[in-house]
Amino acid sequence: MTSISILEIPSHIKETLIEASLDTLEDLLLYTPPSLVDRIPSTRFKRHQPRKGINVIRYDRLLTLTPQEITLAYDEACAHVFLGGIAYGTALNLLQEEFFLSLGDPLLDAALGGPGIMTRGITEVAGESSVGKTQLCLQLCLMVQLPYELGGLDGSAVWLSTEGKFPYTRLESMIGYFVARHKEVLPEMSVEELRDNVYFESMADQETQMHIINYQLPILIHDSHVSANKEAEEATQITATQQTQHDPVTNEGDDTEDRHPSLRRKAVKLVIVDSITNNFRSELTIPLNDGTAEGQRPQQSSGFRSSILQRSTDLCEIGLRLRTLADNYGLAVICVNQVTDVFGPEESELSVFNTLDDPTKRKKPALGHVWESMINARVILQRSRRLEYAEDESTVYPSSSSVIREPHRTMSVVFSPWAPSIKNAGAGSTGKCRFKIDSTGVVGLPERM
Repeated sequence: MTSISILEIPSHIKETLIEASLDTLEDLLLYTPPSLVDRIPSTRFKRHQPRKGINVIRYDRLLTLTPQEITLAYDEACAHVFLGGIAYGTALNLLQEEFFLSLGDPLLDAALGGPGIMTRGITEVAGESSVGKTQLCLQLCLMVQLPYELGGLDGSAVWLSTEGKFPYTRLESMIGYFVARHKEVLPEMSVEELRDNVYFESMADQETQMHIINYQLPILIHDSHVSANKEAEEATQITATQQTQHDPVTNEGDDTEDRHPSLRRKAVKLVIVDSITNNFRSELTIPLNDGTAEGQRPQQSSGFRSSILQRSTDLCEIGLRLRTLADNYGLAVICVNQVTDVFGPEESELSVFNTLDDPTKRKKPALGHVWESMINARVILQRSRRLEYAEDESTVYPSSSSVIREPHRTMSVVFSPWAPSIKNAGAGSTGKCRFKIDSTGVVGLPERM
């Protein structure tokens, strides 16, 4: 957004437009001069008065501007945009400017198109129980803390849970291997710093979930970014002072400068909701009409339809809030979703998949089309009950009982704006990957020849 104060127009026009909530060029250019005066009093004032506290008397001053003054402001805004003041690139330029969060394994990243998960959007990770959704999210909590050149976002993570306690024990185990893997490039990385940059909050019921996402989460993200920016500015000032005086400055009691810049308390760059489904499923009521005649099938009452409508409203509110936060702060948002069985023919086969054990059984992510329209990408994790050899050891030890065997697991991209889906990817291309879960985390496996 570009402030309207940069325009070379009379100051009283600027003040009047700002008081009318037209404080950016983008706001002003939403309206053409002929409709500007007529449409603002009935639409924009109602939308912005509660948020910005606009006074009605001051707002009415907009009507005192002449058509020539409004046209002047509009023309100046257009000139600033189209004469080089604001550079709007192509779609490819915008995509190249986006940041991506690596999954921590080159094969997993390749399945998602190469760089990993794109920021400024919601990525859903869906799958059955024990398939590895939580393990992948824990790995992302560590990867996000790495600097950009190592596939991270140089930030911290927020874990919002609706399914019980946070898996601290598993995180501690993964942190140890994570530190050992990156000790050469980040020798000052410590277990304590990695642990402190993962925030956790429990959402035991739907009311708490709505409150945290609408109020507490935005405050936490905003404060973390403000603190990180302030700390970076202070570090820059201290460094500049030292270079000017050519004399190292010692700050007693402050070890900020002794720490690696990428390992300080970081701004939130990753939000994980595990899972988005649990509270909506557990609190959905299905009341039945009383007085049903004997032998007749009970009919769902209006209370059930009202519950479904409220659930859809809450899902849209959560999705809109998460997408807004992701766009404003450059976040990667991961929402874990459960799956449900598919018994009959589906109108849309996009998100329906067959189980690995029984191709006749079909499943799809929960929450329906309402939630599907709120997410930007969908990734499906699958797991078979049969065990297979970890690598190609079956050819070397075909009858050995000591060879490690594990479930067959796959990760598939259903839809994504930056990576091809499994339905559109060719053989050996991106869109799907085998993986395993070991003590270090989630590890991609090459396709069998």
